[in-house]
Amino acid sequence: MRLNLIQFLSNSSLMMSGVFIPVFAKSLGASYFEVGLISAFFSAASFFSSFIFGKAADINRLRPIILVGLAVSAVSFFLQIFAYNAASLATIRAMAGFSVGVYPAALIVTVYYQKESIGKFSSFGSLGWMVGYMIAGFIGNIEYLFIISSLFFTIAFFVALEITDIQKPSVCVRYFSLDVFRKNLDVYTSMFLRHTGAVAVWVILPLYMVFLGASNFWIGFIYAINPSIQFLIMRRLDKFRNEWLIKWGIITSGLAFLSYSIAQDFYSIIPGMILVAFGWAFLYVGANQLVVERSIEKASSAGILNSTISAAEIAGSIIGGIIMEYFGFRQTMVFAVLCGILALMVFNWLNKSSNNFLIK
Repeated sequence: MRLNLIQFLSNSSLMMSGVFIPVFAKSLGASYFEVGLISAFFSAASFFSSFIFGKAADINRLRPIILVGLAVSAVSFFLQIFAYNAASLATIRAMAGFSVGVYPAALIVTVYYQKESIGKFSSFGSLGWMVGYMIAGFIGNIEYLFIISSLFFTIAFFVALEITDIQKPSVCVRYFSLDVFRKNLDVYTSMFLRHTGAVAVWVILPLYMVFLGASNFWIGFIYAINPSIQFLIMRRLDKFRNEWLIKWGIITSGLAFLSYSIAQDFYSIIPGMILVAFGWAFLYVGANQLVVERSIEKASSAGILNSTISAAEIAGSIIGGIIMEYFGFRQTMVFAVLCGILALMVFNWLNKSSNNFLIK
């Protein structure tokens, strides 16, 4: 239960702090392209720390890594209140991104070795997203949200003090080995492609919703629909094949982004939020379970998956900013649909068992 609470609190902090970053960046004078760069700085830092500490979690004890990650996250998220222009916000967001890449691999491997459900554990992350979005929508003031997000990480740190180290197999890890990556190439590549398109959407979606007439309250409320549905779905995915979950996660996500491209008002975003909730629930749980089950270096495989997500966030943030700057909102949504089509094609090509979509 403590691990689920840590997952809930940390993800709530991430979302309440991050949802209004594009709007906050614009208020500090950032261009659309700079909004994308700020998001890319966060993701780049998370990419490196996820890789480094995923490998470290296979070599070292898990509890200290979790504690350090939560502690530095509490500090870095508080420092966001001192951002005064686009450059300072980018710098502090990079610090926050590095912090939140430290602990996830250690957390998910702890869940695995305790023989708990990864789907149920992941669902508490989605519950945290929902609460974070709702808090963001009700409070609205970004500086207050930075303080509250830091507080949530602090509480998670004190909860983590009560967890005990687990006994795990000793694994010989080579930091620059490509074995884990090659073994899971189908998952990492398709996740990168799908998530690149998704992030191109997320980086400008709050601005798109403002364009369609949404207030801060409605932005927070509509965002909360996605994780609330994820919370219910993720808890029930253990009986499905991981390959099935990944395939349909990509398809459902693509349908969601297609619906965004034809939205006429901010209420029209709601059906897409429901679809993307199914899409991400399927994809995230399926991908995490598959790479952990396949690999001897379990924390490394989970860490590389997190790095893949972060790499997609770098690419998606920059591409989303560029498309928005020179073309427009709807063209960004079309780009995400195309990324989903390519991701599905690549997964079917690289995964030899992807044509078997039966329940376990």
